[in-house]
Amino acid sequence: MRSFLLAILFVLTIFQGKLQAQEPDSVEIRLKRNVAYLADAARLGRGAGTEQEKEVARYLYNQLIDAGVTMLTPKEGEDFYIAQNGDTLHSQNVIGVVEGYDPELRNEYVVVGAHYDHLGTSVLKRDGRDVEQIYFGADDNASGVATLLEVAREVASQHFMFRRSVIFALFGAEEMGMLGSWYFLNRSFKHTDDIVAMINLDMVGRSGRENAIQVFVSEANVEMLEIVDELSGRALSIVPKYTPTDHFPSDHRNFYEKGIPSVLFTSGMHRDYHTVRDTPDKLDYMQMERLAEYVSAMAEVIANRDERIRSASMDRGGNPKDGKEKVYTQTTVDRRASFLHGDEKQFLNRWVYEYIKYPDSAIRSGIEGRVIAEFTVGKDGKVKDVEVVRGVDDEIDAQVVKVIKASPKWKPATIGGKPVSVRISVPVEFKLSKTGSFKIKK
Repeated sequence: MRSFLLAILFVLTIFQGKLQAQEPDSVEIRLKRNVAYLADAARLGRGAGTEQEKEVARYLYNQLIDAGVTMLTPKEGEDFYIAQNGDTLHSQNVIGVVEGYDPELRNEYVVVGAHYDHLGTSVLKRDGRDVEQIYFGADDNASGVATLLEVAREVASQHFMFRRSVIFALFGAEEMGMLGSWYFLNRSFKHTDDIVAMINLDMVGRSGRENAIQVFVSEANVEMLEIVDELSGRALSIVPKYTPTDHFPSDHRNFYEKGIPSVLFTSGMHRDYHTVRDTPDKLDYMQMERLAEYVSAMAEVIANRDERIRSASMDRGGNPKDGKEKVYTQTTVDRRASFLHGDEKQFLNRWVYEYIKYPDSAIRSGIEGRVIAEFTVGKDGKVKDVEVVRGVDDEIDAQVVKVIKASPKWKPATIGGKPVSVRISVPVEFKLSKTGSFKIKK
């Protein structure tokens, strides 16, 4: 009997061991493994155009396949050649897609992107000898790549929840001037006009008071900020801090240049940026896991909207509004236009909500909503060209236009110390309270 019991125990132990061996890796384990691979010394810093960058491209292709993504590029990535400084740079992008289920919207795309290259190596003189040093690039940008792979895994597993398709783009040669994303938009992808938004992950691995996860919204796109606000109200494990600062050049800028609503997620700059001290042991993998959850939720919200997010009315660098002068955006000037020494929020609180009235007819009908209005602050600081780009009700919309038109002068924006005109968007809330009090006067 004792031998029989021992035999059963032995079989159960083997069976339990097999079950444990079959358990899928946790998100944290996958994040650490992918960062460790990208930032390993054997990758020699993943310099753009190197054999190590090509090796990483093949690795990422397999990771996206494993995540359940349909690949749009070959296993070696999509090659591109760009002449630069008399030489020809050869790099590659790795692109895949999770197709949406809606027959009408599946041909529109949300792009989630991250660059996988870094600085490579350099040679220092030490005691009279040449010593090679490796720029490991754990935060910049192995952290963004590893996080993107987790987003891809989540989106692929929930593909039946996405009306639009989601493209996962791993760009090469970003450190050489965002060349991979430029090639994707200008040479490779033939449906740029069908991209509804771009989410960029770049340097998302550091944490702490100085390096909390931040979200930058290009041109402070009001509708994109609404999505950020909506997600902040959900029971998600992380709430990125909104920042008006675009910390560094990265791939989202190429999308913004095309008029595509874009966001950057980052934990910001640190002393190890672009140094050999940017190593995997300094990353917060729990934060990266939480960010992957947040970005997956954002991609789903954008993919399932009935209408596309409205893109900037002005191109970066300014297009003439009336054919006579250039009109810029607040993010493309040296100094933003300001109202009473404050920003657009100050304008809403100190002027719009002080003087606007909630129309009686709208109150009786229980009409609520958010009006999005645009206006120009001219070189002289005067407000002009006011229009409602997304309305709620005719009387409410008219109230918004009336109050904004009556605005006192702003301090104009400047470029190179000279005043310029800027186009500004603001959201004006009309909300009825259960207690009978209103944010806006009756």
